[in-house]
Amino acid sequence: MAIQSIEKGVVGTKEAFIGIDLGTSSVKLSLVDVDRVTRGRATRKYDLKIGKGGAAEQNPNEWFGSVMDGIEELVSVSDGLEINGIGLTGQWSGTVPVDREGEAISDAIIWMDTRGSTEIDRLTSGFPSMSGYRLDKLIKWLRKTGGAPAHSGKDSLAHILYIKQNLPEIYERAYKFMEPKDFIAAKLTGNFKASWDNIALLWSTDNRDPWNVKYDDDLLKISGLLRDKLPEVIKPTDVVGTLREEIGSSLGIKNAKVVSGCGDLACSLIGAGCIEDFKSLIYLGTSSWISSHVPFKKTDIFHNIASLPSGIPGKYFIAAEQENACNCMEFVTSFMDIKGEDKYSMIEQLASASQAGSKGLMFLPWLYGERTPIEDPNIRGGFYNLSLENSKGDIVRSVMEGVALNAKWLLNTVEKFTGKGIDELLMSGGGGLSPLRAKIFANVLGRKIRVVNDPRFSTVNGAAMLAAVGLNRLKFSDLSNIGEPLVEYLPDKEENSIYEREFQKFIGYYKKIKKI
Repeated sequence: MAIQSIEKGVVGTKEAFIGIDLGTSSVKLSLVDVDRVTRGRATRKYDLKIGKGGAAEQNPNEWFGSVMDGIEELVSVSDGLEINGIGLTGQWSGTVPVDREGEAISDAIIWMDTRGSTEIDRLTSGFPSMSGYRLDKLIKWLRKTGGAPAHSGKDSLAHILYIKQNLPEIYERAYKFMEPKDFIAAKLTGNFKASWDNIALLWSTDNRDPWNVKYDDDLLKISGLLRDKLPEVIKPTDVVGTLREEIGSSLGIKNAKVVSGCGDLACSLIGAGCIEDFKSLIYLGTSSWISSHVPFKKTDIFHNIASLPSGIPGKYFIAAEQENACNCMEFVTSFMDIKGEDKYSMIEQLASASQAGSKGLMFLPWLYGERTPIEDPNIRGGFYNLSLENSKGDIVRSVMEGVALNAKWLLNTVEKFTGKGIDELLMSGGGGLSPLRAKIFANVLGRKIRVVNDPRFSTVNGAAMLAAVGLNRLKFSDLSNIGEPLVEYLPDKEENSIYEREFQKFIGYYKKIKKI
């Protein structure tokens, strides 16, 4: 999407929609008109609190303040545009306890938090069992939801059970438990509703009909959840409500409707134009995933992959997320003298001076455990084969390569899951801004990589367009080319052969470390 400046004092108006992407490190907002042209964008950062015992929390009020500030900025440059809708996306598998007014009564437990693993182990254990799940419960979960609670404790279900067991005062005070983007929707409208894709990790909805996902009383019972403490389930294209009068008046967009939208995995497909089944995307942000829409409900409990209800009603999408991606580079360079406004160009220059294989240096990106293709919250990464011969360039390039090798591991599993080979992948997310990183991914995966236009804001643009679809201004078929123009990277055979050898070493490191 090209970004156009907005002319002041334009006669007549054109409809436009605001997208909100509530990420882990920042919220991104975009203003997109009905012709799918981006007319403005904003970003606000906020803090992440990492604590003992696997704690990972954020301040929901800081989220909302950042959202309001970003909307105000976009409205201030919207002359000639009539903002009629707001669409939402963002991190999911998070939990915000709220009171009857929609105010957060504690910090949010986000998708990285593993403190609920004990409660999940208690919930899923029993005889007879398979892969750590009591067989009768596993059958119910798989048949109705297409998956089962992750033993890592990172699912929303685990968060609620952790609060119930360890923070009873907060549990009792909580009127509803909301996912992050649904919390923002409640603050904007006063209504407690959640898109059906976004609450899939409560493992309490019957997903067998992708047109009619609903809570299941039996699943609620075995999961230990109270229906009264959960929001109403709606479609991603449904309207949550109109902006609260005081918010609409203060922003100058009184009659704007808030469309529920969907979680970032599902919305990334829409923002990249992956509307058709099996059109595949690799997303590189704080975390990473490989996904596509598929016409079936399926689960691979051995590799923690499932197809779940999509942001497009009637479809499923592959949920196959890896825990660490671009956050690895942020973490590693925080210990190096690489900072300032030119930070990313410095990284690109340093890594470009190194060669494929980084002189034997290998980086393992499991800085906070892993989800797929292995579920292991305790595995940890690091640098291997580091020597005095290695340069800064080798170090930063090895980080890019390690994340790509991890993605290759996932790609092999996704292809087996779908039963289809993947010849090319679209790429979005902030990682797509680096030509070298995209080239490394093409060479490591041995596939054509096509980076979408404006990759960092692709998902949030998708959220804005979901609002347009929800308000019947556009159809999903209108979004199939939303990511164009595309920049293509073809794999180099010589470098691909180097990375094939490196991949075998990569898998070997995992097996050895797991034993330790």
